[in-house]
Amino acid sequence: MTESRLLSGAEAAAYYGVKPATFSQWVAAGRAPKPLPGTHRWDRRALDLFLDKLSGIPVSPVSKEDREREEWEKWEKAYEARTAARELDPEYIRTEAKRKAALAKRRARQGQPR
Repeated sequence: MTESRLLSGAEAAAYYGVKPATFSQWVAAGRAPKPLPGTHRWDRRALDLFLDKLSGIPVSPVSKEDREREEWEKWEKAYEARTAARELDPEYIRTEAKRKAALAKRRARQGQPR
């Protein structure tokens, strides 16, 4: 059985080798990472990375593939936001309706189905 990457507070405390109350104090004091947003779970890798930084262990650079994936995800998120904003723009809605009407007319003249 594989180990879960996400840990509860008690599991994260045990992973660090401290009591849950101590782990909670460390999180509040910034000596341990916060849980993932919207959850009560900690990422095992984030725990390792945070402890490495506190210990002064040099952090390995992010791989080229990870950087490219992050850049793509950032671009995709921005594209989706632009698309959503554009679709709410009244001018875009009018222009799109005109474009669709013209295309339907052209197809009707050529005898193509809609």
